[in-house]
Amino acid sequence: MRKVLLGTTAMVAAGMLASAPSAIAAEKLKLGVSGYMEQWFGYSAQDGVSGQDFSGFNQISDTEVFFKGSTELDNGLTVGVDVQLEGNTGGDQIDESYMWISGSFGQFILGSENTAQYKMGYGPSDFGIGLISGDQPSWVTPVADEEGNKINLTGKGYWRNPMGSSSWVEVLGMNDTQGVSYYTPRFQGVQIGLTYTPEASGAGEDNGSMGNRDNDPTDAISAGINYKQSFDNASVGASLGYGTVTRTMADDDSDPTALSMGLTVGVGGFGIGASYASFDDSGVKNGEGYAVGANYGMGPWGLSLTYFHGERDGTAGMDGYGMATLVDQAAINTVHLSAKYALGPGVSFNGTLGHASIESDDTAIDESVDDIAATYLVVGVKVSY
Repeated sequence: MRKVLLGTTAMVAAGMLASAPSAIAAEKLKLGVSGYMEQWFGYSAQDGVSGQDFSGFNQISDTEVFFKGSTELDNGLTVGVDVQLEGNTGGDQIDESYMWISGSFGQFILGSENTAQYKMGYGPSDFGIGLISGDQPSWVTPVADEEGNKINLTGKGYWRNPMGSSSWVEVLGMNDTQGVSYYTPRFQGVQIGLTYTPEASGAGEDNGSMGNRDNDPTDAISAGINYKQSFDNASVGASLGYGTVTRTMADDDSDPTALSMGLTVGVGGFGIGASYASFDDSGVKNGEGYAVGANYGMGPWGLSLTYFHGERDGTAGMDGYGMATLVDQAAINTVHLSAKYALGPGVSFNGTLGHASIESDDTAIDESVDDIAATYLVVGVKVSY
């Protein structure tokens, strides 16, 4: 009887295993290729400095190739990967590299990717070369002082900082640093995101190096919340972001923070947007930035007008002679009138007429080069694939 029961139990168990979902029934993840390429050509008329001429034509490229793929498992989870290859760089060849896991609970992202504060931000649209964390420094060239020292007024905190961005910022200007993010499902138009970044100086981008908690900023927390909704022929979007570093150097009692907010409203083909960002207790990157803009689209056509102001406070101190000094202070003002025309699926012709001025009160900068301005006309083709 026992043998019969054992045999019957084995048959039942075998039947249950055969009818249970197979762990390998889901299709294996396969990568696809996508991305974009932008080719720009334009002319910039820059204010002259004695012995230097940066006015003339220039050609700029921006290319990235995305290797993406996902698979849905039998348990309902979806797992995906995203690796982004830079097409125009001599440094960081891989831009972002991360894995994501999603389900009814929301989405987790693990790896080298921007924080929730950055990814959830909203701001005004620019249909040309880009304004917020944009490409105007490509057309306003740094010059050199009388000793030949290069003066880069946009350096030490431009991208992902208030000096250059008001919508997409990250505490201390981190970028694609290794971390873990969680995004809730969107409910009634509202979504929340949280990011933990162990190494907060930015040195952990792509490689996840262990930070020295007695010497490096570590353990950053970033949060974002946004709302988007459509109402008949109208739409609205709003965002709020905050980031902080919970541990700085052992002998440093600073508390770096980043605040950002944005708003967009669309009615028919018209749209307006505004955004604001500020850094506090972040050394030379302290400052604020804001942008406003309006755009109109009709069929394949689009037109946008945007303005951005960004500033970096710099740091004040004393030199060896007891004289007051100001280091790394700068401000930028940019206005763009841009247009686009869709030539076909994933292909558009774009152009920008812009003016940018950058100035600084840094006492280490020669007075003859503490103010740079340029007016530029740039046209190009954007291709996404």
